[in-house]
Amino acid sequence: MGDGLRSLVAIAISVGLAIPAGAAAFSSCWVTQVQDPDTGFMHQVTRCRIAGGDVIDYTSDGDVPSVLYAQTGTDLSGQCWYYTSAPTQYVILAQYADGSADIGFDTDPSVPGGIVAIGPTLPRCTSEPVPVADPRADAWAYVTQYIHPPPTPELSPATGDGVTGLETFVGVPVPDLHTTQIGSGSSTLDIYIEVSVVVVDWGDGTAKTYPATDRAMAGYPDGFATHVYETKNEDGVPITVSYDWTARWRVAGGTWEALAVPDTETTVVYPIAEVVSDLTG
Repeated sequence: MGDGLRSLVAIAISVGLAIPAGAAAFSSCWVTQVQDPDTGFMHQVTRCRIAGGDVIDYTSDGDVPSVLYAQTGTDLSGQCWYYTSAPTQYVILAQYADGSADIGFDTDPSVPGGIVAIGPTLPRCTSEPVPVADPRADAWAYVTQYIHPPPTPELSPATGDGVTGLETFVGVPVPDLHTTQIGSGSSTLDIYIEVSVVVVDWGDGTAKTYPATDRAMAGYPDGFATHVYETKNEDGVPITVSYDWTARWRVAGGTWEALAVPDTETTVVYPIAEVVSDLTG
């Protein structure tokens, strides 16, 4: 798996190990080889640095008395992953027999099964790791904090006044293009965020994509987002308006990397009446 971030909706295999009794705080847990004094054979143990204190060995990760979360850093061999008791947004997507793992970054831990960006495959740290600034994580953190609230569409005719055969307009403000630079350790990151298009699902099996411009999304009477309903629906159709975000980052002067930002959307239930002519004598 390459180092470039790719995105998908995924559930991590392991976010944190089970909560044991007598949980303690550990700044880092890595693996190392020690010699059995009775047999002379080498075997692997999990070695942990107690936060602000001593180092202690455990038979395996499962014996560590704490909830453990994946983290990335560097050890004597270079970049690697390790466990810590401090919650992180890293997740282990797959772990292999040699201890290496596919590391992901959960863009929003509050949403189960949300978007996880796939990062590199890293070896397990085999000496005490040093945490380092991760530009991917810093870029994700900035972008997910910046993203605006969901759209606030204005419908014309207003909700409750929709009629078959009459154009319904959707108007919505479009967030401006946003570019900035942020610091990440000793690096400077360029950040680019915009709404690339606005998608309107009209709720009757029709979904259309519109330019993310104030002109296109101006609403009644000049906007481009219009639809004519042919069938009445007194219970209402669900009109969903979505911002389709584009976000990318790079170490200043480097190659851009895309971030798959989830759409933000709003759904409005829109009843549709029918005008019927009635002849009178």
